[in-house]
Amino acid sequence: MKIKMKLRKGLSVLTLAALAACTGAQVEKATSDSTIPSFSADRIEADVTFLADDLLRGRDTGSEGYRIAANYVAAEYARLGLKPAGTDGSYFQEVPFQKAKLNQETATMSLTIGGDEKALTLGDDYYVGGDVRAPAGDQTGDIVFAGYGIYAPELGHDDLEGLDLDGKIVLVISGAPTTFQTEIRAHHGSSTTKKAELAKRGAVGYITVNSLSNEKRRPFSRLKKYLDYETFDWVMPATESEGAPVIAASASISHDVAKTIFTAAGKSFEEVMNEAEVGAPEGFDTAVKAHIKLESVLSEVFYSPNVLGVIEGSDPTLKDEYVVLSAHLDHIGESLHPKGDDKVNNGAIDNATGVAVMMDVARAYARADVKPRRSILFAAVVAEEKGLLGAEYFAHFPTVEKSSLVANVNLDMPILLYDFSDVVAFGADRSSLGPVTDKALAEIGLSLSPDPMPEEGIFTRSDHYRFVQQGIPSVFLVTGWGKTTLGEDGGAIFREFLGKTYHSPHDDLTQAINYEAGAKFAKVNWLIVNAVANADERPTWNDGDFFGQTFSK
Repeated sequence: MKIKMKLRKGLSVLTLAALAACTGAQVEKATSDSTIPSFSADRIEADVTFLADDLLRGRDTGSEGYRIAANYVAAEYARLGLKPAGTDGSYFQEVPFQKAKLNQETATMSLTIGGDEKALTLGDDYYVGGDVRAPAGDQTGDIVFAGYGIYAPELGHDDLEGLDLDGKIVLVISGAPTTFQTEIRAHHGSSTTKKAELAKRGAVGYITVNSLSNEKRRPFSRLKKYLDYETFDWVMPATESEGAPVIAASASISHDVAKTIFTAAGKSFEEVMNEAEVGAPEGFDTAVKAHIKLESVLSEVFYSPNVLGVIEGSDPTLKDEYVVLSAHLDHIGESLHPKGDDKVNNGAIDNATGVAVMMDVARAYARADVKPRRSILFAAVVAEEKGLLGAEYFAHFPTVEKSSLVANVNLDMPILLYDFSDVVAFGADRSSLGPVTDKALAEIGLSLSPDPMPEEGIFTRSDHYRFVQQGIPSVFLVTGWGKTTLGEDGGAIFREFLGKTYHSPHDDLTQAINYEAGAKFAKVNWLIVNAVANADERPTWNDGDFFGQTFSK
């Protein structure tokens, strides 16, 4: 449904945003016959209109446009009377970032088979990238094949059993067995998870080769075009990184190179890889030695902030506990190779709508006569598009006691293009937040639908997952795929956005954004946050839940 824009011609976006922020005209009071406050479609529209304007040039992390957006959110926090929750009495937690780019001139990799050393060609035979955390590596060692390289005793799976990995370079298959549940597969299939375990066992190098299915989806040959790519990460304080074993010498290899290694070991590459498609092949020594050398060219450290504000709780004891409502403020900036004249990726749906909804929830609390028992921490986080980095930094180094963070409710890319009648809540089935979410939806006549795309592992792919990794129960809502209130196919509209608009200049203000649906989405998230904030007990993981057992120890 197309929503008529109510912005008068001749007024700039900055002027409109300032007027909306300074007048309270758009803010409705709670009705006398309900404890649920009202939420303002007009106010959400004003915020999205500002944040998705060309002026901000796509809000890329570290950019001037992102800083303008951060100042805008901080100004609204201040207007509402939120307590600063950043550092040094400010609303900002400045996150230190660096970029890393591979020095292609010095990168080398070779294999030694039967005493003969063969140099490999960067981009054709092997691929390495820059790395902020492990900027340089130079290792030589015997190659040990370790299947998928996964140690998962809770699943009865151990690819590393019986293998001597001390001082070795370990060759693993990308991903994880298809027998693993999707979200668990995302965790165990991560190179970060694998390398951390291998480093504990003394491995000095890490080589990965695409599984057959991954090679079909993302062929190794495509990596060559990323050799000039800059990776992005926050800077780990020296005191945090000391003593932690790290594998710095890492590379990906082509199937042809892997076949050479397997042949030297007397193994059939095809047979092993076919076995990996249905199970987990056993590891073995390859009788091949590898040398991997790489170094990164690092940028200067630069800063871009998380924007943090608190509505303080009313309970003398529980006010020292926090429910975090998060939404990422960044987007992907400008396209280097646009298909048309428009190169600004405005990020209206992704994620100006999420930030606008978060701020309208803050307004509901700011104007309420009765405050929640627990405190609510509103977090507009940076660098989600770079790998959930701002949320990761805050979850590692929160500006309040880490043990006081009881739950996270995350807002990321609500597809406000239709009046939804159902909601998908990723993570609701993993903790006591599930019944809370179900009750909240029922209270306003909405239904909770199952994950419509489980193969995507969405639970591990937005900012809430960084809280999960710190043991904090989290839930992430998106508009559902059922029939809309007008009988439209919500799933079709959602999929069309993903296929045609997502991460492109078309995600702008020309879309028929349904701001009334935004107000309803704010109400849903308020109900969940409010229930958690006022409950006697903090949320808990379900008994036996994988993520609860893995991260809440």
